[in-house]
Amino acid sequence: MTRMRIEGLLAAFPKLIGTGKQHTYVETENVRYVYQPMEALYLLLITNKQSNILEDLDTLRILSKLVPEYSYYFEESICKCAFDLILISLGHKENVTVAQVKQYCEMESHEEKLHRQMREDKIREAKDEMKRKANEIDKNKAIHVIYRL
Repeated sequence: MTRMRIEGLLAAFPKLIGTGKQHTYVETENVRYVYQPMEALYLLLITNKQSNILEDLDTLRILSKLVPEYSYYFEESICKCAFDLILISLGHKENVTVAQVKQYCEMESHEEKLHRQMREDKIREAKDEMKRKANEIDKNKAIHVIYRL
């Protein structure tokens, strides 16, 4: 799904929900919005209409336990730095517990370590280059001072 499509679906959501409804889902022609109010915001799961609503509600329940834990100042934190937590398992639902999701979030992959190391190497190289150029500029200033004398 493209970013524009997702933004369009998100923009349409507030217009679809009504006040005082008992349901926690809304269906349109193509998608199903499964949601849960959380303080002044909504936790929202957008799925296709063929997905299993019970599995969607279970996923939403797990997310509702995780979001407050990772977002300390709930509304303020989410509005300032929105984040996505996407759990993909080749299109099949994988039964996971809240504890397993926490463990997965804490785990580091080899690719993450490699990326972090490459980033640190680039920063170190940039600092070395900066020092080298600063020394070169200082030498040029010293040479100009000598020529003036």
